[in-house]
Amino acid sequence: MSGLDDRQRLKVNSWLQLVAVVLTMVFLNLLGQKEFTRADLTADRVHSLSQAGRVLMARLDRPLVVKVFFTRGLEAPYNNHEQILTDKLEEFRAWSRGRMELSVVDPTGDKELEEEAQRLGIQPIQYTFRSDNRSELRQVYMGAAFIYGERQTMLPAITQVDTVEYDIARSVKSLIDGERKTLGYLTGHDEPDLLTARGPLEKLREELLEAYDLRPVALGTPDGIPEDVDALWIIGPQGELGLAEQYELDQLLMAGKPIAFFLTNYKPDLRTMRTIPVRHGLEPLLGAYGVELNRDLVADRVSNGKMRFPVRQGRYVVQLPINYPLIPETSDLAEASPVVKDLDVMQFPFVSSIDLPAEPPEGVEYEVMARSGPDAGRIKNVVRVDPASYARRDPSEEVGAWPLLVSARGTFTSFFAGRELPETVPPEAAAARINASAPTRIVVAGSADFTANNLPFMVNLADWMVQDDELIAIRSKTVQLPTLKPLEPQTRRLVKGANLLGGAALLLLLGLIRRTVRRRAA
Repeated sequence: MSGLDDRQRLKVNSWLQLVAVVLTMVFLNLLGQKEFTRADLTADRVHSLSQAGRVLMARLDRPLVVKVFFTRGLEAPYNNHEQILTDKLEEFRAWSRGRMELSVVDPTGDKELEEEAQRLGIQPIQYTFRSDNRSELRQVYMGAAFIYGERQTMLPAITQVDTVEYDIARSVKSLIDGERKTLGYLTGHDEPDLLTARGPLEKLREELLEAYDLRPVALGTPDGIPEDVDALWIIGPQGELGLAEQYELDQLLMAGKPIAFFLTNYKPDLRTMRTIPVRHGLEPLLGAYGVELNRDLVADRVSNGKMRFPVRQGRYVVQLPINYPLIPETSDLAEASPVVKDLDVMQFPFVSSIDLPAEPPEGVEYEVMARSGPDAGRIKNVVRVDPASYARRDPSEEVGAWPLLVSARGTFTSFFAGRELPETVPPEAAAARINASAPTRIVVAGSADFTANNLPFMVNLADWMVQDDELIAIRSKTVQLPTLKPLEPQTRRLVKGANLLGGAALLLLLGLIRRTVRRRAA
């Protein structure tokens, strides 16, 4: 380039830079097709696909077709749902190694697309469009269908997106695995029926049925507990379980099937404001596994939930929510447990404390998944439940951070090992007795009402009990706006002072530095 003048040299350099930029962009695009990455600056990386999700997509061995049927132009709160859903599906597709196909269509008004959506299980839902002068009820589509060879599943109505990654991962996992787990729940002792219950348990049922089959389990039947039950929940039995029934539970655990016990020792009678003791008879069985469920109630006057009580106001008696010590609220959750580590707070209505052995037996590992606050007291021989009875601490209360929810993992010795079996145990069941368990899991909570107050935990627990830890890790990620937390008074005063004086102090400091520099220069 020595023979070129300055103008020609500048022109050649400009073209060389342009060619270099183009080649760089082409190279980066080719590299991006093989090496996928992106930056996520949010806390807990909520907008990036989790490692468990990446591993799940790597398990695809055939094409996965995802068809999104979503009506456009929806109003809040659904106006951004389609974008959030498709963005997350694009994340899954990026890690599928080319095995996932994604299509997004608006079937509204297109008869052929509407028939396809309904054939895949996506039914229209009622939606109210509002304008300045009228409201109009229309049918809209907000679902996605997943097709994997001969198998298919769907998300019929995506009305919330907090757990959209979990919902997608659960659908994909069910297609890859090809079979659903069965979650059993005990019946026959006035327990709630998860298949017919209303209120919060109805919402729990909806979430569980998306991933599991629910089956009521009655003890004492000729056929025993069905073999296809993968895990069992015992939620609030109101009557005593006999030894023959406990033998069935014991042998289910010995066979390696996990069991969760949600047991209430006292329930309130709000008419008389007195407690009603509940005798389920399971304390000796749990004690054999190293879990001591105490006959007490935990009261926390510092951190608690609310409950409605009748309050007289003039001539009238009205139901008002009152802070209630017998509903302890805690955020002291096990950081290492995948079931609770990403939950913020849990409530335990009418909960009894739990004690664990100081020296765990060989082969068993215990974990306190939730414990009360340090100022909570546990009270024995509870008689009354009215809030006034707990305004002051009773001298007999033991104060401390009490375990309220625990788990145990490992191999357990049978409660009936070396003992004579009840006469009502069938001979064939007695002959097949197992005295030492396969590796399994136990969960114990000192409250049955706890189940309806902590639905995210219950869904996490179902995954954990059937050893689906990867789904728990995904479900714990929720896309939520961060909330502002109130500052302590001292911190608030410091921040206020910094706002008022910080700018002036900074200008004064800069002026002093400038003056010093000028003097030295002179």
